[in-house]
Amino acid sequence: MDADHQRLIRQVRQRLEALTRAGLDRIPLGPLPEFPPVQAAQPLPQANRAEATEAPPIDRPEPQEARPTLPTTAQGPRRRPSPPNPKTAPAIPTMLGSLFDEPAIAEPVLPPEERPEALRVLAEEIAGCIRCEILCANRTNTVPGEGNATARLMFVGEGPGQTEDETGRPFVGKAGKLLDDMISKGMGLRREDVFIANIVKCRPPNNRDPEPEEVRNCIGYLERQIAIIRPEFLCLLGKPAAQTLLNTSMPMGRLRGKWQRYKGIPTIATWHPAYLLRNPSAKKDTWEDLQMLMKAMGIPIQKRGAGG
Repeated sequence: MDADHQRLIRQVRQRLEALTRAGLDRIPLGPLPEFPPVQAAQPLPQANRAEATEAPPIDRPEPQEARPTLPTTAQGPRRRPSPPNPKTAPAIPTMLGSLFDEPAIAEPVLPPEERPEALRVLAEEIAGCIRCEILCANRTNTVPGEGNATARLMFVGEGPGQTEDETGRPFVGKAGKLLDDMISKGMGLRREDVFIANIVKCRPPNNRDPEPEEVRNCIGYLERQIAIIRPEFLCLLGKPAAQTLLNTSMPMGRLRGKWQRYKGIPTIATWHPAYLLRNPSAKKDTWEDLQMLMKAMGIPIQKRGAGG
């Protein structure tokens, strides 16, 4: 298309827009302008093809903003409502600002009376899982998790240890004893009030961190447990649990001490009890995290910290 052709098109567009602004709803009759014949497009040289990808500018008048007509009353035209005063707007909870917020749980909500049976059926499925060759070959028992099927609070750890593998129960070794103290002495709850689970349901050899493939094979079981229980709050114990559910590589030092969200559920990440056994000075941080959790749950703050 040559320059004369483009200029003629712009003139026609401007004329049509002027007629529209003048209030004409149809084009006056008359002979149509004759456009120059359009020549067939010729292939561009290789060096000029990139320049031809940009559309030529089109001269258009600035659009006029439509102004709605305000309805009138007996006293005269109505006044436009004033914008809300930001000083009087309700405060938004801090937990709503998480960087890791995800779409809410899509599965339908199970009635509370059906949740124990749903968890039992899922535990049987976990017991027969053979997705991870190494973990299946070395396990004594699977450790699906245990606790209240309608718990407000759910703890999620990394994976079973030796004692958990032998008993089929989560957090029953030395780290489990410390978690019990965090729940009872720190938060004033009972172990039966909460639900405790892990990212993987089989013990990794030598208590190593789960491999990424093992996490991918097993994470669906945990997601289904969360969907069944519908906890109001999550407490993620340790880096593997926090990084997996929050889908981040941030270190624990940056994840703890603030609210996150997992599929719409307010979530706190804190140090794993096994880490606290090796680093007792970190108990202070964990107690601060638990106090944040207790305040959100409406639990009175106890004078004694987590684990004494």
